[in-house]
Amino acid sequence: MKNITAIVASIAILFLVYSCNENTNEINQALKPIVTVKNETLYKADLDQVMPIGMSPEDSTATAEVFINSWINDKLMYNKAKQNITNRAEIERLVENYRKDLVTNIYQEQLLKQQLSKLVSENELTSYYEQNKDRFALEENIIKGLFLKIPLESSQLSNFKKWYKQETSDAIENIEKTWLQSAVNYDYFYDKWISFGDIMENIPFMITDQKRFLQSNKNIETQDSTFVYLLNIKEYRLEGTEAPYEYIKGYLSEIFTEHRKADYLKQVQKDLYDKAISDDEIKFYNK
Repeated sequence: MKNITAIVASIAILFLVYSCNENTNEINQALKPIVTVKNETLYKADLDQVMPIGMSPEDSTATAEVFINSWINDKLMYNKAKQNITNRAEIERLVENYRKDLVTNIYQEQLLKQQLSKLVSENELTSYYEQNKDRFALEENIIKGLFLKIPLESSQLSNFKKWYKQETSDAIENIEKTWLQSAVNYDYFYDKWISFGDIMENIPFMITDQKRFLQSNKNIETQDSTFVYLLNIKEYRLEGTEAPYEYIKGYLSEIFTEHRKADYLKQVQKDLYDKAISDDEIKFYNK
């Protein structure tokens, strides 16, 4: 039997959504009632909505029983609590606060969706980067370069060993014409920054100090029993130095959008306050 506990945990989240037909004593037989607790009824359609798809008949039956029993216990406990709770005023206050926060948050989301629906422009991002680039330090070493993984028996191995270091358009053209037939992996990234650690996960070569290695090496050429691994490092940036714009562009977009959201909501609040003062809707009293 599948993990019923995990299924029940998911179903429990849906209790508030599918509480089902409160405050009515009339049972609709056409909807196939399953169980009634006082004046609340659970119908088959309600159960169907929370049942996972693709379960075996045995798991489906077991899960349904768990949900039904939990639904009954939930209703019984809630009815008992309503009869015996003493701090109703505090509950009403908490409910009202939650309602206020919910309405406010939904309204703010609508405002932000309308205001920030356009994409962030390249000029906005580059300007933001230039003004704040000292705040964005690299958390890892990154490189631009070229990586090849070639079978030891490849007839083109000697050519690849020559081409991968050259960084010329002719060398790149030769690699791209040949690698499909003679190499297992070819990754060209002269035009973008890549994590040095991510690249090294594909190469059986141990580096204990990446910083020192990058400062004194431009190539890695190593092999195991089956393949030769070739890495040419055209450029590098070290951890802790200023992050290149291209490398953090996606992150910058998220940060800039969040800042713009905050600024817009502050302006909305100021406009509301100014209008309320102008309309004499806010009154201060001297003590």
